[in-house]
Amino acid sequence: MGKLPVAIRDQFKKKLAKVIEQPHIPKNMLRGDLAGCYKIKLLKAGVRLVYQVKDDQVVILLITVGKRADSIVYDEAKKRIKD
Repeated sequence: MGKLPVAIRDQFKKKLAKVIEQPHIPKNMLRGDLAGCYKIKLLKAGVRLVYQVKDDQVVILLITVGKRADSIVYDEAKKRIKD
């Protein structure tokens, strides 16, 4: 996907600041091959961010960011988790 536009990065920064306070958001949980991961959606931009929470260190591991179209972002997340 390349570098994200500043406006989208800023939106994700705001959402990630909230996620740090409450990382386990049930409605954002993913299922199937991405169980244990969560998503952040920017509806207007059509972009998703996939992350995992490492509780023992309170670390949020960003896995991928991309368009939802044709599940591209979720397919890329599956590849990166397996590696």
